[in-house]
Amino acid sequence: MTRSSGRRGRKGFSITRLEARYAPVFLLPAFSLIGLFQLYPMVSGILISLTDWNGFAEQIPVGLSNYSAALFDANFQTAMINTLVYVLGCVPGIVVFSLLFATLLNQKIAGKGFFRAIYYLPAITSGVSIAVIWRWIFHTDLGLLNMTLYGLGIKNMFPWLVNSRYAMTAIIITSVWKGLGVNIILMLAGLQSVPYTLNEAASIDGAGAWRRFFSITFPMISPTIFLVIVMTMINSFQVFDTVLTMTRGGPGNATLVAVYHIYRTAFENFKMGFASAMAFILFGAIMLVTVIQWTIRTRWVYSEME
Repeated sequence: MTRSSGRRGRKGFSITRLEARYAPVFLLPAFSLIGLFQLYPMVSGILISLTDWNGFAEQIPVGLSNYSAALFDANFQTAMINTLVYVLGCVPGIVVFSLLFATLLNQKIAGKGFFRAIYYLPAITSGVSIAVIWRWIFHTDLGLLNMTLYGLGIKNMFPWLVNSRYAMTAIIITSVWKGLGVNIILMLAGLQSVPYTLNEAASIDGAGAWRRFFSITFPMISPTIFLVIVMTMINSFQVFDTVLTMTRGGPGNATLVAVYHIYRTAFENFKMGFASAMAFILFGAIMLVTVIQWTIRTRWVYSEME
């Protein structure tokens, strides 16, 4: 018989001395990749943000001047405001429609598996491809949307992507459609985790569909909704490919968002230090919003309530 010598963890799992000795060896490749592709770029970005550098010449230390200049830069302020507008339009749209379609797909309907696959297609399709398709849909003269509206009796040809009044709306619509796939699956998983017996008992007691949804279903899937909100918010703050492909920040600066402005500053104007400073300001804004969401989650997330 082999003698198992080791220590027992808090949950009762036995860890042998051999496993404890060789664990770092097996963890080293994962930690190396994290350090190479995450920690090193982050530290390098922080150091670059403290310099005046065009990407080729010698880096000139400038301290925190890039950060102060970014905070008072008119284009960056516009980009941050546009990003906030995009987030406020995109996040509620994705959450509401994901929950709506997931609720429908959770019903006993014919072809349910087919519809689930169709709604998941945006998640496995290239973001640039989606943006190109929607750019043609929003085309003023030949776009499917304007042609459909014309067929319905609306004679106006809306200049979706070339008018500052409609451009951001078009970007938001595209992003909401693109973001539904994964989030519908998450919402559907949350709905299927709700015990059927609870809804059945409430129905027997005379509760209607709306009452059952808001009193039973919504509280029990609130952790899933919270997850979708946080993930969608973080992704929305970092929107890039849709804007780059459809409008390039135009018309004017109507769809100029933070990441696209950072990209343009770094790789078109070659102000690497300035762009890095703006990137970390954006990172701070995302972290702040995430911390606020995490702080107030106990007020409405069911699993966290006492």
